[in-house]
Amino acid sequence: MPNNRNKLAAPCGLYCGVCSDLVLEGVCHGCGCDCGQCAAGPHHRACPIYRCVTERGLESCAGCDDFPCTRIIQFAYDPIWRTHLPVLENLRRIRRIGTETWLDEQEAYWADQRRRDRWLRLHRECRARYKEAG
Repeated sequence: MPNNRNKLAAPCGLYCGVCSDLVLEGVCHGCGCDCGQCAAGPHHRACPIYRCVTERGLESCAGCDDFPCTRIIQFAYDPIWRTHLPVLENLRRIRRIGTETWLDEQEAYWADQRRRDRWLRLHRECRARYKEAG
């Protein structure tokens, strides 16, 4: 990826700048990170979307001719991870305006602290449901 900021644009269309792994726990630098020291590495190994995108030599699902595929649709509508819901529209937006401009929009949108706090609370709730589901 061309710059550190682009690490925050996950291949699946999530904006890593509002992920609790990055914001609250500081254990991840964003999905685009390849430092080998943060949580991005284990995420990459476990994520079929990341593997698919990298195998195809793409930056994200937005650049895929098969978008939207079953894999990304199921990811978006995961019953536990409700935080995945925006990915389809995020990827459509990235297709339309490009990653850099999309990141500008995301930074502006998430600058509202109350909005960020609500999102992070939802992320923690999803994580708790995931752990409960085992």
